[in-house]
Amino acid sequence: MMRVSGLIVGFFLTASAAQANDLPPGPIHDTVSTACSQCHSPEVVSSQRKTRAAWADTVNQMMANGATVSDTEFDKVVDYLAKNFPAK
Repeated sequence: MMRVSGLIVGFFLTASAAQANDLPPGPIHDTVSTACSQCHSPEVVSSQRKTRAAWADTVNQMMANGATVSDTEFDKVVDYLAKNFPAK
C-alpha cells in the first residue's frame, strides 16, 4: 500500500511540475505561476492572447479576486504576460 501511495504522490508532483512548465521561463515566472495557480491551471493563462492593456486589466481583476501580486510586481507580471502571450 505504501508503494502505491508513493506512486500516486509522485504522479501528482510530476503533474504539478509539468503545469508550472506550461509558463515560459523568466525572472517573474515563479510569481506568475504561484499567483495564477491559486485559482486555475497554467493552461488557462497560456491559452489567452491579450494586449498589454488587457493583461493589466486581467491582473487587476485577479488581484481583486485574491491573487497575490504585490504592487511592485504588477508591471513585471503584466510585461511577462504581454511578452509571452500577446494578442494575435
